[in-house]
Amino acid sequence: MSQFTTGNAPGLQPAVESHETQITWVGRRGQDLVATRPITIDAAAVDSGNSPQSVLRGGIVLALQDTGGKASVYDPDANNGQQIAAGVLEHAQSMLVDGVATDRFTQMLVHGLVRESQLIGLDPRAKQQLASRLIFDRDSAASVGVLMHPRGVYRKSENYSVTASDNGLLFVATAAVTFTLPTPQNGLAYRFLQTADADLVIASGLGNLVHKGNAAASQVAFNTSSQKIGSQVLVECLYTATDTLRWVVTNLGGTAATVS
Repeated sequence: MSQFTTGNAPGLQPAVESHETQITWVGRRGQDLVATRPITIDAAAVDSGNSPQSVLRGGIVLALQDTGGKASVYDPDANNGQQIAAGVLEHAQSMLVDGVATDRFTQMLVHGLVRESQLIGLDPRAKQQLASRLIFDRDSAASVGVLMHPRGVYRKSENYSVTASDNGLLFVATAAVTFTLPTPQNGLAYRFLQTADADLVIASGLGNLVHKGNAAASQVAFNTSSQKIGSQVLVECLYTATDTLRWVVTNLGGTAATVS
């Protein structure tokens, strides 16, 4: 299989770079089980976490722009296609040719076995978006539905502080329970269900819950008499505006909610 690693478009070019990186892991008998696609990276792409920023590190998550289809660095806060992870840059790539930022022609990893610790810019949502094609060496949480098909079910009878590693779980309350959400991360999602005649409370101390006429709530409580059993909510973290991560609470059970 041909490897495009210089970044130069096909044909004669004045500048050629070489580099090595290892973001994949191998299968049996040395099979790397990967697939790549050729891409053109937009000249304006930068790696804000690198020095110099003009060099995109191998392992950085990439997305495709809606207009033109060029690749750029995944940006969960974007609204032009860059918020949808499409693959991973396999090798480091300088965006400069003779000191000038220039479109670069290279490869993006789109299928295979990847080392999660080597990926740059991977948040929970990007992991979910890539999970149908990439297999992560750490866990399979991203490849399982986090909305209506949770990856696991846990029963709770006392207050519980939800963690990022709980992503994709359904929590069943069997008594009065307050679930406190973790620090917001784009793409985290949970479901909560109350099976007892007791309060169910979803709380965040940051005033970043969105539900029923309130875009900055601290908690959503299901505590109305005769409407507690069957209370069920989906809670998902996403960007509701530029630089604004919020927990969106969707009432799946149709029972009365108190927002404060």
